[in-house]
Amino acid sequence: MDITGTIQKQAWVDKTVPPIEQVRPQVWSVPIDFHFSPVRYTFSYLVTNDAGECIVIDPGWDSELGWKQLTDGLAAAGLTLESVVGIVSTHLHADHLGMVQELIDKTGAWFGMHPLEDSYLAEYPDVAGARERDNSFSTRLGVPQDKLELTALTTEEVVYTHALARPTLLLQDGDILPLAGRQLRVLFTPGHTSGHVCIVDEQSGVIFTGDHILPRITPNVGMNAYRGQSALTSYYESLERMPEFDHLEVLPAHEYRFYGLSERAEALRVHHEERSAEIVEVVSDAGSLTVWQIAERISWARGWTGLNGLNLRAALAETAAHVQYLASVGRLQWGAPGGGSDSWVATLAA
Repeated sequence: MDITGTIQKQAWVDKTVPPIEQVRPQVWSVPIDFHFSPVRYTFSYLVTNDAGECIVIDPGWDSELGWKQLTDGLAAAGLTLESVVGIVSTHLHADHLGMVQELIDKTGAWFGMHPLEDSYLAEYPDVAGARERDNSFSTRLGVPQDKLELTALTTEEVVYTHALARPTLLLQDGDILPLAGRQLRVLFTPGHTSGHVCIVDEQSGVIFTGDHILPRITPNVGMNAYRGQSALTSYYESLERMPEFDHLEVLPAHEYRFYGLSERAEALRVHHEERSAEIVEVVSDAGSLTVWQIAERISWARGWTGLNGLNLRAALAETAAHVQYLASVGRLQWGAPGGGSDSWVATLAA
């Protein structure tokens, strides 16, 4: 892997915020504050055309500082809010989607996102219903009663999610974004979320990968973002598409730019295969385990006891995604004993 965002990499090492950079003649990277998260900031990208119009990819977390950073980025690129004709969110997470509504309100721009992300957000108008579904999911994963509050969606989280912007333009695989004179193509890459997309810019020689491919961090692939096909199966299929774009510089939403898309995609595939093997081993040793019991037995970068809140939910969801995948390929069996609504348990496949 060839790191091209050397200033970005140094900022990551130094735990500082990297500068606004002109990546290509018509592409700018703008870091947006996300300081209370381990990733610290999200890269928003400005893509322009010869007419001075602009699309904003992943505007970032909603805050006063973030809004200043975004408008400073526009100014550095010689643009104004009036230049913004379109907005794209690679997926529905708030560090990508958070400032979209304010940007829409102040620019009148169209907003594009995949319809699966829109349908997921549509589940949040009813606070009680959203929390009930979340509790049922936690029960299925075997979260102990005295730990439920550690993993539960709060009312504030449900209300905040419901208020996030909804797309005015539904993006499908292969669509060309409406920016005159530019050929920005939508690439459907589910896995991190069910409707994640990347944006391919062959004219500039770059691919905007959102959270699908990051240079160092392994993106979370969690079962709770899905309604049907295994999240991990979808992620593997998305990774298989990456070699076609290996000639492009990778512009991720976090960390730093690089070349070596195929190499990184393969490393991520190997990581998940190793995690699956670890899960099969702990289930084999124990005989039968819930997802919670599996998660507390496998390795985590910060240790199991160091996980809480959103990070704990993400760890459980990713463990569940692996168990679901392993059941789908016949390496585990997973279900409720007696077919009831109690916690599901995983055992080795017969």
